[in-house]
Amino acid sequence: MIAAAARRRDNSHNEYYYEEAEMERRVRKRKARLVVAVEEAFTHIKRLQDEDQKNPREIMDPREAAQAIFASMARAMQKYLRTTRQQPYHSMESILQHLQFCITHDMTPKAFLERYLTPGPTVQYHRENTAGREWTLVSEEPVTSALKEGAVFALRRLDFSLVVTVRRIPFLQLREEFIDPKSHKFVMRLQSETSV
Repeated sequence: MIAAAARRRDNSHNEYYYEEAEMERRVRKRKARLVVAVEEAFTHIKRLQDEDQKNPREIMDPREAAQAIFASMARAMQKYLRTTRQQPYHSMESILQHLQFCITHDMTPKAFLERYLTPGPTVQYHRENTAGREWTLVSEEPVTSALKEGAVFALRRLDFSLVVTVRRIPFLQLREEFIDPKSHKFVMRLQSETSV
């Protein structure tokens, strides 16, 4: 009996290893399917935009475009979020809003997926001779107006674009209150039956 318990204990690390490996495999599989679905959806939008330039017709609203392509990626997105346990953090409406935002600002599929796939930034900057680079500011608001909550503008260069949304920083007011240490003393009375 002791030997059987020792064998089970020895095999528990193997079970843990294989469970972790299986989970990583499932996440990679779901991620690959999600990336392919999103890239196909964005390619579909690009194709429609190219056709609209050749044969102008009614231009689709970004919200309508987001709703139209969301159906093709919804299943892959739902399975990925469920597998990575992110589903409670991203509602369908928030995903649609983010998709609409990405379509409006002509962002790439990688930029759309960055919120769901990676915790870090998508672009890494190197410190080589950054002094002479020029950025172009693109904004619907006048450049001279003050920043307001919800304002959106883009900083663009030849190789990429940085879209900025202005959010208000929460205001915290901290107070310090002195409590006299003598005001919260207590007395512990030991009875003879206690083991202390």
